[in-house]
Amino acid sequence: MGLDSYITMASICTIALYLGWKLRSRRVSRSTLPPNMELWRTAGEDNANYKNPWTLLGPFFQDKDYTLHPWVGEESTDYKYRATCLPTSTLGRHYPRHPNDTFHIMVLLQTMVNVFISRSRCRSIHAGFQNALLCPARHKKGFDVVIKTLCAGDGGKAQLRILRKLATTDAAMKPTNHVLTMFEEIHLDDIVFGVFPFLTTPLHPMFFCSSACSAADMLNLMLQMFEATVYIHDCLVAHQDLFIDNFMCEYLPRSLADRHSMPPRVFLIDFEAAVDFPPESRPEDRLVSSHFFGDEFTRARAPELREKDTPYNPFALDIWQLGYKMSMFSTKIEAVDSIVQEMIRDEPKSRPTAKDIFDRVMKIQRSIPPDQLDYKPIDFELERGWCGDASSLSGSELSTASM
Repeated sequence: MGLDSYITMASICTIALYLGWKLRSRRVSRSTLPPNMELWRTAGEDNANYKNPWTLLGPFFQDKDYTLHPWVGEESTDYKYRATCLPTSTLGRHYPRHPNDTFHIMVLLQTMVNVFISRSRCRSIHAGFQNALLCPARHKKGFDVVIKTLCAGDGGKAQLRILRKLATTDAAMKPTNHVLTMFEEIHLDDIVFGVFPFLTTPLHPMFFCSSACSAADMLNLMLQMFEATVYIHDCLVAHQDLFIDNFMCEYLPRSLADRHSMPPRVFLIDFEAAVDFPPESRPEDRLVSSHFFGDEFTRARAPELREKDTPYNPFALDIWQLGYKMSMFSTKIEAVDSIVQEMIRDEPKSRPTAKDIFDRVMKIQRSIPPDQLDYKPIDFELERGWCGDASSLSGSELSTASM
């Protein structure tokens, strides 16, 4: 073997050792990350051993083609991130698609509209999250996503199973399915991350703070939420956290200000507390003995949750939760407002089903000429000063709920 061959082999070995060292140095140690979902959710709050875990995961996700947006929280409990606006080259026919073919075309179109509107308004946008389970990121092809921790340790397996059933494959393309598409799963030992589209507008402030949102807009949004609930209930999935702020969309409907605005598509998020039942189960057996969050559930409690260890119907619970915030405003359509009041009845068996609600509200909407819905609904919360300045809501100031 000649000298040239030895030099070549030595060079190859050196390169191999270097690449191996680089790969090892970019792999985050599992022991430095929270061991379960509860500690991950509260990282940086009560447990000093675990700071914001996303600050350690940058190189790992870089290898997966995602760049995590910088964390700008001033304190460990501030889950705030900065994300620059998408460049002009990502608009029009060059707008990048996610490699997953199940990507919602409506997400693509609405994101293009939102980016076009917000691009001229800001150089950077901010995303705020409720806990450390989520982090915004950008794919190397230029589109923004949210990465969520779905499983860690023994926790999150039900959520992952439900998302695989509702948010992937052909199910994600059904027009009546409003569950936010999951692009892909990323695994790190026992941890499973889900990658989702980056949506910008929670429905809650849109319902209560938009001065340009008409009754027609309201009915459209309500019908989409009811349709979303019908779909997951037909799949024998109960959300168990079905409040309005777990619905998202891409932009603010403003038909009172812009007659030509298109209604946004509504998406349902956050299945952490969800439960599902097998098709062969009997309806009377589809009960839950205790809520996922137990005593730590800080939202408004339906009557059936006020007694511990009493089995309840999670589908009826969804109806109460969805109606809870809806009852805080009036569409000025007596028949619709009456249905909302039925949704929050104390007795679960007396509440209408999601299908019944959807069919009745759809029938009411079709019976009213469109020009008769051209008014601002009554907002009881706004009258109490809950919203502040509604004009402050814009595409450049983003608030993302827990997906």
